Parts: sequence; structure tokens; C-alpha cells
Amino acid sequence: MKLWSISTTVRNPERLRNFLKVLSLLEGKPFNVSNQIIYQILLIQKKLYRPLEIPNKYQSYYENPEIEIPFEVAKDIFNIQGYVDPAMRGRQSVNPLNKLGFSIAREREGNIIITELGKQFISDDFDIGYIFFKSLLKLQFPNPWSKEFSKKFGFNVQPFIATMHLINNVNKNSEKKGLTKTEFSLFIPSLINFELIKDYEEKIIRYREQNNKKSFINEFAKLFYKTNDPNEKQINNFFEYGDNIMRYFRLTRYFKVSVENFGADWKIDLEPSRKVEIDHLIKTFSGASINFNTTGDYLNYISDISLPRLPFENLHSLKEIAKSLIKQINEFAKDINIIPELINSDILIKDFDKFSMQELKDYITQLRAFNLDLIDKQKRISFSVNFDKIQKIIDDLKNYKLIKKFAPEQFEKIITDALKIINDELKIKPNYSVDDNGEPIGHATGNKPDIECFYKNYNSIFEVTLDTSNYQWVRESQPVMRHLRDFESKYSKSTNYCVFISPKIHIDTLYHFWTSVKFGYDGFRQKIIPLTTEQFSVFLELLLNLIQTGKKFYHTDIELLYKEIIEMTDKVKGHTEWYSKIPKVIENWKKIILYED
Repeated sequence: MKLWSISTTVRNPERLRNFLKVLSLLEGKPFNVSNQIIYQILLIQKKLYRPLEIPNKYQSYYENPEIEIPFEVAKDIFNIQGYVDPAMRGRQSVNPLNKLGFSIAREREGNIIITELGKQFISDDFDIGYIFFKSLLKLQFPNPWSKEFSKKFGFNVQPFIATMHLINNVNKNSEKKGLTKTEFSLFIPSLINFELIKDYEEKIIRYREQNNKKSFINEFAKLFYKTNDPNEKQINNFFEYGDNIMRYFRLTRYFKVSVENFGADWKIDLEPSRKVEIDHLIKTFSGASINFNTTGDYLNYISDISLPRLPFENLHSLKEIAKSLIKQINEFAKDINIIPELINSDILIKDFDKFSMQELKDYITQLRAFNLDLIDKQKRISFSVNFDKIQKIIDDLKNYKLIKKFAPEQFEKIITDALKIINDELKIKPNYSVDDNGEPIGHATGNKPDIECFYKNYNSIFEVTLDTSNYQWVRESQPVMRHLRDFESKYSKSTNYCVFISPKIHIDTLYHFWTSVKFGYDGFRQKIIPLTTEQFSVFLELLLNLIQTGKKFYHTDIELLYKEIIEMTDKVKGHTEWYSKIPKVIENWKKIILYED
């Protein structure tokens, strides 16, 4: 027996976007053997795929990522690999794009097509939740394009819907809601037929009752793989596939994932704020695959962005969703004691009975955004008095080995949380994708700052990276300066700063920031403050000390530090001296803030 999977080629769902962008360069051409090879060469050229064998004469292209790889060089690197079936590499790379309905690229199926959903995915203004929700709804086994997941191997499932059914059933019959990482990894990749849902529900309940869970896992693997002695790889595949599937599912915002130990452990459940939509999906779809008479019928299905018809996309159901959200918001607001604000909120007292379909959809979007604002407010209030949590962030930022285990979006979130300590901002806006509870599901896209902060007297952006390699200056310095310039242009009436944070800052990154601060970027001097995570933790320690002693502080106190670091560039000879002075500047600033009246 086989586990089902979305993609073992591309583990990170967000990487698919760049793969799709490269494929779009070949749109309208046949995906024959020649173009399958060209596609893989283009992935090498764009540095989205790195083969194992890189000759010494081409190492410089990878040592200095600023240097672009010429197509002929990428072609030579590809040929050096000596693949038995060279075209197969291109087919493997395009497979997840086809499977998820972003493209139609297969030999003998006509010219390459980027579907409407795929075009939305590679557009500048895309909603990652909508993209993957519409995509995963269509994912099914078997289908006319999937010989490996066929009926003869027992496949008959729409995994996204079947997973909803299974978790919903478990939640009804167990006090313990949702699935643990182990439960999800065992019972979702192996859920190859919707008729297994009831059986798996019972197995999950039994698993929870077992004292020897390792033995249960081994027995389950024996039954699934039909072997008396499942090997280590077969056991590991449950967890590898489960983790991969979770990453895709959570992007839809229909599943709530609680992550602990920096991603090493997690729990997944149905998203409570989408209960109405989920109930409709469960009622309408059984989790069984759809039968298609021809491959053409299937291709038409995955190409049509309006399919499948959503059972809640009608006036009655949309009103039901709106009412449910309003009720949820009011209950949450009551719990955190901010009723007066709700009374004055126009969005919650709108008369939407006569709204059109589109007006209702827009209204629901507004309600979800309003709910996120409330959640953020509640987190900020609780965070500002949670000294233990603030101290944990400080300790984590000092632990270099621990920080390296963070996912990019987790790192962006911990910095966002830390910024809330100041607590007099107009707005702190992280640009990572979030679920309905404000938790990150993907890191900030490359065309925006990681975090935008707005205060009464100035604005700032925060750019954070875990990259401490020699490539840091190429990957970060130019984009950071460009993001700051775009931000400066957008908010030209304010003073604008950029704080760059990394576990370690490469000397070449510092040089570029120094040049921008001292001499200017594109004609104008910028205000960039480079800090290591440990230096930022010192900054946070001071704020925690002030909170604990009841001493007030403001964003203007923070600006004193920013100004001193920027002005230091006019007092030193170069970027190394500038950076070496920053710890002393921080210490002097601490004394001023601590002892001023």
C-alpha cells in the first residue's frame, strides 16, 4: 500500500510560486521532452534547483548569488549530472503544479497552460489562503492523471474533505479535540479511501487509550503496508508526509495549527471561525473522489476556478456566516472586556439583509479583519503584563543555536511580539500571512518589508533574517534598502527608520548599510539600524526592567537610540568602526532612559 502525498519534490508550499513563474516562461509551448529538459535547466538558471554535482569552474555562481547563471552554463551543469532520463527531472518538478491545478503541462496534452488559479497565484496581489483552499478542494485520488494512486491500489478519496470528516467525527466522540502530530501523520497520509473514515475514527480513539503507543504505531504500519516487519523508512514516511500535508492544509485557513517547540511538535484542528463553511462542506461532500469520463473532462475541471461549487456561496449561507462571525466577535470582545469599543463599531451593526452576494463576501472579509484586530489587541494587552513571556523572548534571542531552529515566519512573529512591549504604537503590521487567529502560516513576501510600525512621531520597518551566511549581503542588503525607499516614498511626510535584525550580521551587509546611511541610496541618505538578535535582546531587557519598575517609556525614547546610531556614521571612519560602536551606544542610551526623571 502507498501513502498519498501532495509533493515530496517541493516541501515548502510557498516555493511552488517560483516554480510556477518559471513554467509560465514556457506557456503556450508543448511540454515535450525538449521543453521538459529546458524547464529543469531554467530552474537551475534561476537557482531554484541545485543539482548535486557542481563543477569547480561553476562554483562561483553559487558562492556569489548576485551573479546570474547564463542559460548555457545552466545547461552544462544539467548535462554534467548524467541523468539516465534527463526529461524526467522536468516532469518531476512540474508534477506538484499539475497535481494542485496550477498548470496543465504534460506530454500529449497540448501546449502548456497556466490555469486561472495558477495566474492568480503568481500575481502580485494574491491571497495564499484562497489559492490553496481552491486547489486542495480539487485534489483527489484517483484522477485521470494519477496512475500511481489508482483504484486498483484502493484509492478513492478527496483528502482535504476526508480529513475534515475524520477530525469532525473524532471531535464529536472524544473530549480531546483535534489531532496530535502523531495522529495526523499516521491517519491522514494513509487515508486513501473515504470509506476508512469511520474505521480511522475508532483507531484514533484506541490509540489514545494505549500505554505502549510505539507498539500501536508498529502494528498499524504492519496492517497498512501489509508486511510483518515495517522498516524504518516506512515508519518515517508517515511523519514526513504528515508534516508536509499539514503545511499545505494550514495555508487554507480551514485548519488551525498550534505549533510548539519551534515546529518540532504541533496539533491540528478544524478552524472554529469557519465552522459554518466547514459544516456545509462536510454535509455536501463525502470525501469520495469524482468520476471523470475522460482526461479532458478532468482538465476542464481543474482549469475552472469556479469549480467545485461551494455550498455556502449563496445569500442564505453567507448571511449565516456573517451572523456567526458577529456572534463570535461579540463573545470574544465580552471576554476581554472591550464592549464600549464594539458599541461604537459600525461594522457590527450593519444591516446586511439586502446585501448582494459580492457585498456579503466583502462584508465577511471585513468582519474577519476586524476579528483579527481584536485578537491582536487582546494579545498585546496580555503580552504587556506577561513578564515571563517577555523574558522567554529575551532568552530565546540570546540563544544562537535555538534561533537557528526557527522557521522564518516564527522569527518574524517573535520580533513582532517583542515590538508590542513599547505599547504606544498607532499600528504594528507584520506582512507574513496569518490564519484566522493571527498566527503566521507563511513568511512575508519578497516585495514588502517584514514588519511595518507606525507611531505618532515616526514610522519604522523591521527586516529580519536567519541567514548568517556569506550570501546575506546579497539576499538582504539591496532588498532592505529598496523596501525602505518604497516605504519612505509612501510615507514621505514622516521620518522613517529601518531596523535590520539577524543572529549575526555579515561584514559586507554592514558595508552596504553604511553606504546607504552615510552617502545615500538612489540619491538620498537612509536611516538603517543593524542589530544582532543579542543586541536587540538587550534593548528588550531594558524595556522589561522599566515595565517591572512601573517607569513609563514611549516610542520617542526608542527614537533616541535610533538617532544616536545613525548620527554615529558622521563620527567614525568606516562601517566596521561604526558597527563596533553600536554596543556602547546602546549602553549609554540605557543609562539615559533608566536614570532620567
